[in-house]
Amino acid sequence: MEKPTTELLNILNHTGTGEMDDFIENYGKTDMNHAIFSEYMAQQNMTASAIVKGCRGLISKSYVYDILGGVKTNPSRDIVLILCIAAGMDRKLVRRVLENYGHRDLYVKDTRDIIIATYINNQIYDLDRLNDELFRYGLATLNGQS
Repeated sequence: MEKPTTELLNILNHTGTGEMDDFIENYGKTDMNHAIFSEYMAQQNMTASAIVKGCRGLISKSYVYDILGGVKTNPSRDIVLILCIAAGMDRKLVRRVLENYGHRDLYVKDTRDIIIATYINNQIYDLDRLNDELFRYGLATLNGQS
C-alpha cells in the first residue's frame, strides 16, 4: 500500500545519508502510470467522449484520445488540468495525476492555481466559467496551446 505524502516526508526528514539508498529504493519515483485516466474512467463509468465534451474544444479530440489512451505521455500542465476538470476529478486525484505526469501540484501562493483549486474544491467543472474567472484576474486561461 502506498504511504501518504505527509508520512513519507516525516520519514525523509529523519533519513540519514546512509539510509538514503534504501529510502530511494522503497519510495523513489515510480514509473508513470499511462493508464491513470482510463482507470479513473472505468471506476466512474465514464466515457472518453464525455471527457472530450467536457474539454469544451480547448484540446483537439484526437489529442484527448491519445492522452487518455496512453499514446501521448508528455502533455503540458494546463492540458492535464483541463482533462482533470473535464473528468470531474477531486482535488486529491488532480494532485496525483499532475504528479504522475511530472507536473507540480496546484500551489496555494499562486493566484492562478488558487482560482483553479477553488473551482475544483467546489466541484465547479465548467471550464468556460473557470476561464472567465482567470481572465477577470488578468491571468492566463487554461487552453490546449500551452
